[in-house]
Amino acid sequence: SSSSSSSPALALVANGEIYNHATLFARLVDEHGYDPSLRLSHSDCEVVAHAYRCVGADAAVRALDGMFAFVLVDEERGSLLAARDPTGIKPLYYAADDDGRMVGFASELKSLVDLPRVAAINEFPAGHYYTPDDGFVEYYDPAWRRYADEHEHGSEADGATAPWKVGEAPTVAELHEAMDVAVKKRLMSDVDYGLFLSGGIDSCIVGQLMTKHCRDEGVYHPPSFTVGMHDGPDLMAARSMAKAFDTDHTERIFTIEEAFAVVERVVYHIETYNAELIRSAIPNWFLAEAASERVKMVMTGEGADELWAGYAYFEDAPTPDALHRELVRIYGHLGVANNQRTDRMTMAHGLEARVPFLDVANTAAAMSVDPAHKMMVKGGTAQQREKAYLRRMFEAPHHGVEIPHPVLWRMKAMQCEGVGEDWVGQLQAHVSAKVSDAAMDGAAARWPHETPQTKEEYYYRELFDSFFPGCEHVPKLWEGGCRAGGAEWESDAYTREGLADTSRLTHSLQGRFTADAGAAAEASSAV
Repeated sequence: SSSSSSSPALALVANGEIYNHATLFARLVDEHGYDPSLRLSHSDCEVVAHAYRCVGADAAVRALDGMFAFVLVDEERGSLLAARDPTGIKPLYYAADDDGRMVGFASELKSLVDLPRVAAINEFPAGHYYTPDDGFVEYYDPAWRRYADEHEHGSEADGATAPWKVGEAPTVAELHEAMDVAVKKRLMSDVDYGLFLSGGIDSCIVGQLMTKHCRDEGVYHPPSFTVGMHDGPDLMAARSMAKAFDTDHTERIFTIEEAFAVVERVVYHIETYNAELIRSAIPNWFLAEAASERVKMVMTGEGADELWAGYAYFEDAPTPDALHRELVRIYGHLGVANNQRTDRMTMAHGLEARVPFLDVANTAAAMSVDPAHKMMVKGGTAQQREKAYLRRMFEAPHHGVEIPHPVLWRMKAMQCEGVGEDWVGQLQAHVSAKVSDAAMDGAAARWPHETPQTKEEYYYRELFDSFFPGCEHVPKLWEGGCRAGGAEWESDAYTREGLADTSRLTHSLQGRFTADAGAAAEASSAV
């Protein structure tokens, strides 16, 4: 954003969406006397430059509500400001020279690999901003995270800053409202949009709330998209929800051969050798490709599992405090895990993904709930499984839209599992066959840092190195090779090769839709 000749020149490069741009600019004018004529466009990101000019770097970044990564250059001061959103929804990397001076910023690693004078490339930390004078400053430090940080690993906390222990836990009505507001603000768009509908509870909640707001705006039958293999758990559940929401539904059914064919492209775009992440990115690639043919923006259910303890290994959490600490840990990895997959696979196809669950206010509300409400009962009933508290919040119809019971209480499926219950094993066998025993024996000598432990990991690592030489330290991997590996407790639900028992994902809708499809085929044949 350039300025008029009477004002200092600022240059801004930004990626993302600032949802409160209009109200923030109005505040600058009303509360600080800022000149409204300085606004040059309707771009939401332009407000970053005006806020910086009006209230300074720190206050400007803290005032932003959205997903963003930006670099602002202040020519008059010979300075710059770089920042990334609180959860790392949008990516940002930086390159430094031998003296530690910044020489480049980029949304993708590939843009910095061949930059001159680069001695090191690193991920820009989420929830931080940077200036040459102050270095990195952590501006996002909520009370619910401090509660986990202030107490030693494995010990029970005294509750000094725990919101639920000082009378600050939200009511169910407040939680519902926070999520509804988060969805509504993300429908701010001047392009066609749709919904990633997996048939899991998270995307169904987004879809339920989104349906009402779309109808309020006169938008009926919004597009929805799902991906899977024939009779995959997600595919079947999503069909049920598309009918309930009355969406214009698209299914992208892929074959294992198609999955094999896109592995290299997926690694190139996702910029990691994290095996768990790559597995889930492959179906996301096909999903984004299909959606990009019809819309420019999609809503997703990402982030709910990090707020509501949605993964199977939480069934072994020993105490509510331990569960909360684990949520804080995996929430801190979102920028190099779920968010990285979602952003890279969608943006590779010119598609923007928005994540209502990770709205800052919604996150604060969800993380202020007593973690005792998030505990699972191992071997219990469906109503005692993961995210039971969240499911009950959305059990009742919302403006006439209801989530069917089989979907409402369906077990959480990570995307690499939900698209088809046995395809991950086929993928692993396919890529492992490309790595010899001799090569695997030399893995530690070749890669002493984050040494591959399986042939699948070896194959992805070799691909990554071919695209991003010398960047092996940039990706951040899960301790123990999978999300559950760094938890305080032991669990056999997940291993570094995925969910141990995929039969847990089977649900009643699969057989029903398989039968329906068969009946339809017979009827068509008879005609």
